[in-house]
Amino acid sequence: MKKTLGQRFNFDSLRIRLLVLVLLAIVPPVILTVYGAWKERQQAIRIAEDNLQQMTQLAATSEARMIEGARQLLSVLSTLPELQGNAKTCNQFLANVLQRNQGYTNFGLIQLNGDVSCSAIPLQNKINLGSRTYFKQTVEQRTFTAGDYVFGRTSRKHTINLTYPVLDNKGNVRSVIFAALDLSYLDRFVSDIALPSGAVLITADSRGTIIARRPDPEKWIGTRTPPSLFDVMIKVGFGTSELTDSDGIRRLHAFAPVGTSDVSNFKVSIGIPMDDIVAPANHLQMMELTTLAVIALLALVAAWFVGDVIILRRVKALVRTADQVGAGNLHARTGIRYGKEEISQLARAFDGMVASLRQHEAEREESKAILFTEKERAQVTLESIADAVITTDKLGNIEYMNPVAEELTGWSKAEAEGLPSARVFKIVNGFTREPVANPVEMVLEQQSNVELSKDTVLLSRNGTEYAVEDSAAPIRNREGEIIGVVLVFHDVSDSRQLAIQLSHQAAHDPLTGLFNRREFERRLELAIDTLARQSRQHALLYLDLDQFKIVNDTCGHSAGDELLRQITALLQPLVRDSDTLARLGGDEFGAFLENCSPESAVRIAEKLRQTICDFHFVWQDKIFPIGVSIGLVNFSNNALSLPDLLSAADTACYIAKDTGRNRVHIYRTEDHQLATREGEVKWNERIQKAFENDAFRLQSQKIVNLRPNRKNHLFDELCLYLADDNGKLIPTSAFMPAAERYHFMPTIDRWIIRTAFAQHAATLDAMDTSGEIGQHLLMLKISGNSLDDEHFLEFVHEQFAEFGVPYNAICFSIAETTAITNLTRALRFIEALKPRGCSFALGDFGSGMSSFAYLKHLHVDYLKIDGGYIKGMAHDPVDYAKVEAIQRISSVMGIDTIAQNVDDANTLARLQKVGVGYAQGSFVGKAVSFYPPAESSATV
Repeated sequence: MKKTLGQRFNFDSLRIRLLVLVLLAIVPPVILTVYGAWKERQQAIRIAEDNLQQMTQLAATSEARMIEGARQLLSVLSTLPELQGNAKTCNQFLANVLQRNQGYTNFGLIQLNGDVSCSAIPLQNKINLGSRTYFKQTVEQRTFTAGDYVFGRTSRKHTINLTYPVLDNKGNVRSVIFAALDLSYLDRFVSDIALPSGAVLITADSRGTIIARRPDPEKWIGTRTPPSLFDVMIKVGFGTSELTDSDGIRRLHAFAPVGTSDVSNFKVSIGIPMDDIVAPANHLQMMELTTLAVIALLALVAAWFVGDVIILRRVKALVRTADQVGAGNLHARTGIRYGKEEISQLARAFDGMVASLRQHEAEREESKAILFTEKERAQVTLESIADAVITTDKLGNIEYMNPVAEELTGWSKAEAEGLPSARVFKIVNGFTREPVANPVEMVLEQQSNVELSKDTVLLSRNGTEYAVEDSAAPIRNREGEIIGVVLVFHDVSDSRQLAIQLSHQAAHDPLTGLFNRREFERRLELAIDTLARQSRQHALLYLDLDQFKIVNDTCGHSAGDELLRQITALLQPLVRDSDTLARLGGDEFGAFLENCSPESAVRIAEKLRQTICDFHFVWQDKIFPIGVSIGLVNFSNNALSLPDLLSAADTACYIAKDTGRNRVHIYRTEDHQLATREGEVKWNERIQKAFENDAFRLQSQKIVNLRPNRKNHLFDELCLYLADDNGKLIPTSAFMPAAERYHFMPTIDRWIIRTAFAQHAATLDAMDTSGEIGQHLLMLKISGNSLDDEHFLEFVHEQFAEFGVPYNAICFSIAETTAITNLTRALRFIEALKPRGCSFALGDFGSGMSSFAYLKHLHVDYLKIDGGYIKGMAHDPVDYAKVEAIQRISSVMGIDTIAQNVDDANTLARLQKVGVGYAQGSFVGKAVSFYPPAESSATV
């Protein structure tokens, strides 16, 4: 019975194991030898690549030099007049050129239709080359082109055609000269390059046809390169690659283009057999492996005889020491003297392992202390930051909360630990009050970061609500698995409240708190658009206070403002929650009654009228009865546009005033005719007529410097008037509400700017001619409607460019209430023009309720203090104190002040005492005509 391998050799025997160990010890040198040989082969390949690339580049350069020489020859020939003679002269000339230039098979001239008109070799038949790619490229790009391989029709040789454009005096292509290059000459041109044994040199055109080859050029020229080689030549362009050639030999090929793309599209390749490259490395590997085999045999013999004596005794010492270490004695050592043999090295490694175990145990204790310190540092950091932080486990249950999170949620860390995050972090939409998806649950579901939607509100456990913004992100382990979620959020109640406040102020009147005209018209236009889809009954009320001007003129602006606030308090409870009550400007109010029947609209209007009529305004020791005229328009379809609807309400209000005041008039279609018959010309019609008849006039009034230590300059403000049929000038205040209501202000502002720029440009030119050039600042008022016009800023830039007015010669004035209600557009207007040099003034400053809150954001140069304060400061200490406060704050902010309505010396003296920078009024300079010229006899 035959013995098995396990019976012949007892693998449990230490001797056998030592022999196996010796064999295994030989394996690494063998691997290193093989690896070293592989590295040698790679190094040989790299050296071969470098040499190949140099040879390939040399061959490509040689061929490119030849083609470049052909280009230079064609370039010279294209300029010679002999080509433009008759065919006989041209043929003879090209024949001489062919005779003198070796390597060419033909020269010829191609007309633009593709016909060959003359040739160095006589043509038997007419030849047309118009379809050839190289001919089209030369004509289109007007440059030298190297064509692909062709077999010459006339010369019956392998050639490539080279073309060059012949240009006329204007630079246009008149014809194309070509040269047919003999490929056998091209092949001989690179024959001087010494190729290694077995190497192959191939030059191919853009289609893969071989145009030069070494060795055996006659056999290969005109044939196609192997597809695998051609594909790599096209893709690599310049570099190396291993390929199996058509003869079955694996070669390392190097590639290079023949010149740049404007020289040719040819590619050169040189290939060397891989076996020739790696042969020295393979031979060295075989010798080293043979040496290792001999050494292994000797090692096995030595291990077989001396293993028991040298190894077993030491192995037992290792086993004994291992048992001691296993029992926990890390101080045990083998006691074996260290040498260079394997057992000694094993003993040294074993003793080193035990020493390392002792060291690792000490380091583990130290790492525990470091980790504890880092944990404490992270804990302190999380508890110190301003954001709230909550972490959960992979189920969404809370593990940690920092103090800010405890404060915002109302839960302590101890109470919240282990609870679901949705129970502690309760969030709803601030407007709909609908619950918002819990971000922790969203992270666990989506496996990615999430952020809260806008308008999210956190419901604290103690009942407090916080506007919050947050983000949640997954916590992953080393394998990328989610092991928890971190939720970071912070209180944004203040910033969200500020945004709400800004949005509110953009749509509300700052004095009364009611909706402003823009918001009122927006809602009204939205309702009109809705009527096109769904018929409903609405009503529009236009209210005009009857006695407001008396209060305002008698007691000043402060009394007028208080009257408007009290009227607002009376009107608000009388309209429904669905209705829109707005202040349209001055003492005019509007009410939009949605889904209101005509009977209900009359009842509401009468209630508003009666309430105001029963009210008496008290100011100091004066009592004023107040009345109101109300125009009522009922509408249930979109037949009337927004301007038509406002005009109808204005007409009805006018009739209510005209028929006795303090009454309600319901609009009828014939009311416009009635108003016309009674002689009232609507302002919109008058304004339109003013444009047609050029009835607008500009008056300029000086703004005088009150500080003698400051350099003086000309400073004027322009005011707009409308000339009536008798030549009397009507001030802007009379038709401004109507102009705003019927959207004329952007057109009026454009007329003012264009007219003022034209006149101001002429004035500046005259000053320059007379040698009296100096700064002359012109102040122009801008309305809120123009700020709302998206194209107005572009128009202003165009006027500066057209008339050449310097930017620093213009100061734009914006009313304070206009700037506040159009804050975003006002800022955009200022930021666009101020860097270019324009100045800006804030007009009627002090009439609003929040002037100082917005002043630091507007970046204006001048404050025009409200004229009501200026008139009253001579006898009213409150007005004096207001002017003084405005001046003081403006001085701190670096803003100059301008006092309006300075009509007497006493007021001027007080302004100088306060420190106001500029004054404007009848006392310091009366208004004069700016356009038309000053000799106009119109009076204000």
